[in-house]
Amino acid sequence: MKIYLISDGLTQKSLSLEQTEISFNWFYLNHLKQSFLLVESAWLGYKNRWKYKIASYPDDPNRTNKKLVQLVQTAKDKGIPTVFWNKEDSIHFDRFIDSAKHFDHIFTVDQNCVERYRAVVPSETTVDVAMFPVQPRIHNYQGFNFKYMTANFIGSYSKHIHNKRRERQELLFRAAAKAGLPVTIFDRNSDRKSDNYRYPEEEFSLTVRPAVDYMQTADIYRQFAVSLNVNTIEDSPTMFSRRVVEVLACGGILVSTPSLAMDRLFKDYCHIVHSEDEAVALFERLKHGPSKQDLEMAKAGADFVLNHFTWQKFLEKIEAVIASKK
Repeated sequence: MKIYLISDGLTQKSLSLEQTEISFNWFYLNHLKQSFLLVESAWLGYKNRWKYKIASYPDDPNRTNKKLVQLVQTAKDKGIPTVFWNKEDSIHFDRFIDSAKHFDHIFTVDQNCVERYRAVVPSETTVDVAMFPVQPRIHNYQGFNFKYMTANFIGSYSKHIHNKRRERQELLFRAAAKAGLPVTIFDRNSDRKSDNYRYPEEEFSLTVRPAVDYMQTADIYRQFAVSLNVNTIEDSPTMFSRRVVEVLACGGILVSTPSLAMDRLFKDYCHIVHSEDEAVALFERLKHGPSKQDLEMAKAGADFVLNHFTWQKFLEKIEAVIASKK
């Protein structure tokens, strides 16, 4: 299998570890029996070569998807299936629909967006769901050997957007502070200068560290007894943050705020807290270490994710859809 890939870094690293050939030579497309063009809703792409060339920027006419549309047409002319995966739905549906609509097959992380695509694309275009997968060669279960009976959060924080997400984060941080459970943040936006992305370190007694390489995240989830999660989208049956499956795959003790997808898919494998009081009570217990039931839940979560949410399963689904349309 050969994949002509346009994606951001996390997907690049994950797919590079699969038993498949990845090519970034998009303009030297060769028709092979088992090959396809896979483009995700990327902001930068390989070596930043696709920055401003996939999403729409209505306020800047110089930022267009013309190059991408030409590439997709070239692939079609050569008989190479074209696949678009929007990992940014539903928040950024409008930013990527003008690119997605040119592809043979569209996959979205949010089932709620399927009908929105259907209203725009031709009837022969595939529209299906492909949820966030995990790469077992990075995130995997290696037993329980927690070094820190504290909590971690790997991700971003913003003061100017995603208000509900910020409220959920602050609920968890405030509860942890009240319970005496230290929280270490690995700030995905540590290299951004704007104060809009700074964590409220003093207010919630947080320890904030710089961003870490994606390959290091698995060790963090294995070393900290508690991993925190919030979800930007809460009303989707299929959309959840990527860290959910990554934490669970490592056998981490996951504490998350609610969402439809969390309740539907993962409620048996993590703690979902619905109020600050509930979170405080949970953290007061977890700061002394996980119970036998916590560990059994985490191990079951690792088994569940590694059986159902892998990149291998993701690719198998895409390949099956492509084969069904030939």
